Amino acid sequence: MRNQTATQLLFEMSKAGRGTIVFPESDVPPVTSLPAIDAAHLATELLPLPEIAEPDVVRHFVNLSTLNMSVDSHFYPLGSCTMKYNPKRHERLARLPQAATSHPYQPLDQIQGLLSILFEMQGMLAEISGLPGISLHPAAGAQGEFTALLTAAAYFKDRGEKRTRVLFPTSAHGTNPASAAMAAMKIVAVACDANGNIDVADLRAKAEA
Repeated sequence: MRNQTATQLLFEMSKAGRGTIVFPESDVPPVTSLPAIDAAHLATELLPLPEIAEPDVVRHFVNLSTLNMSVDSHFYPLGSCTMKYNPKRHERLARLPQAATSHPYQPLDQIQGLLSILFEMQGMLAEISGLPGISLHPAAGAQGEFTALLTAAAYFKDRGEKRTRVLFPTSAHGTNPASAAMAAMKIVAVACDANGNIDVADLRAKAEA
């Protein structure tokens, strides 16, 4: 059963005199104000913050978190997006400070390890797919769609073929046709049956049109 205290605000749970943490007395002389801060911006009285024991605060937010839909509690069908289920060991590796704290404009000599990982991954994906090259530049599913469409357009242009139509099932995610529109492609909707599957007859007719 869900703890009903999760529906209460922290202010409603507050009890006067119930502090969270008791700090030892400071051996540093007190400072009443900072010269760098204008007096108009200094607080003149204590804020009416809730007084709650730390375990109650933890339980409060844990209970609230159970109201969220997450990959650990529900089926989440978006396969190419970040919020899909990722193996926990992968999440741990992605959060390593050497990667998570790097900056796009960081000097190259400081991120050689990360660049090495990306370079090796490009080679692995190229070998698996049989393609001559792989780009890791797209940072999201929709960016990947857009990049792939631009690549396909360049391929057909190089071959002298004028293919501008992209077929999408009516059940497709909205970013799919949006990516095609941004790539200056013509969007052609393909019907689906009652179960959400592609209508093969409609697909064949529009592919041959």
